[in-house]
Amino acid sequence: MRILLTGGTGFLGSHIAEALVAGGHELRCSVRKASDTRWLDGLEIEIVELDLGSPGDSGPRRRSHPVPTAIEGMECVVHCGALTRAPDEARFVEVNADGTRALAQAAADAGVGRFVLISSLAARGPDGAAGPISPYGRSKALAESYLAELDGDLEKVVLRPAGVYGPRDSDLLPLFRMATRGVIVVPSSRAELQPVYVADVVTAVVAAVSAVPPPHPLPIAHGARHTWAELAAALSGAVGRAARVIRLPSAAFWTAGLLSELGALVTHGSPAMDRRRARDLSHHRWTCDIEVTRAALDWSPVVDIRGGLERTAEWYREAGWL
Repeated sequence: MRILLTGGTGFLGSHIAEALVAGGHELRCSVRKASDTRWLDGLEIEIVELDLGSPGDSGPRRRSHPVPTAIEGMECVVHCGALTRAPDEARFVEVNADGTRALAQAAADAGVGRFVLISSLAARGPDGAAGPISPYGRSKALAESYLAELDGDLEKVVLRPAGVYGPRDSDLLPLFRMATRGVIVVPSSRAELQPVYVADVVTAVVAAVSAVPPPHPLPIAHGARHTWAELAAALSGAVGRAARVIRLPSAAFWTAGLLSELGALVTHGSPAMDRRRARDLSHHRWTCDIEVTRAALDWSPVVDIRGGLERTAEWYREAGWL
């Protein structure tokens, strides 16, 4: 199949690119001018420049982007590109929601058969919430609604991964580095999470390219649920060192997120940790029932938390990150 992949230079997207090429698909990857394409080097793919919202700009703007050119001749779009950090909600909406709407409309106009949106469990919100509770989550939910409202024959598949981790992920790297020093700082919350190893997300995406389109978003997670204490123990085992676990209250994580945001204002960048992430990690419960996904995609996750963290630590060491 001829597939356009957005976000292929990122952590998850680069793994998807490798799998699609390995599966015999003819792949076209969109990149921005400033994209680091190192994870795509060596793959037999076509590179096109496509920008659904340039980093550094603020607020809605009119722009002429080559979406029709990028989509020309494609049979499927896998839309993995998105912002996970932004200075404000308007920026999230511009890229994650408005960018998705523009891309999906162009795909429908071009006669593309299928559109696979890599959304997020944040679009649903944490357990017990009536909907998304963060600017990021609301932007992903809005992207889903724009896609659902699109008329025409375009087949739509929406995947909602939980917390994704694995090789090339830089978000969890600080935790691994702390663990190698013998200390792991985690929230004191007993809320459970269902992290999912990147390879399991990739197999779900590959299945979504050809499966019968489901009528609703599909959660992507491992079946096992873990507390932060269990994750700390698994992380300690992954780095091969007994670590002292320090449990901090939610307020401490929220304060760290606020300080990171203030620092980003000074540097004009995006914060490594913000109040949204701090609240999501330290306070809320993020679990889901993946049986509907098993049935819809004939898919099952195979890498448990211990195996996934061990593989991640091994890759960090080989890459010189750890």
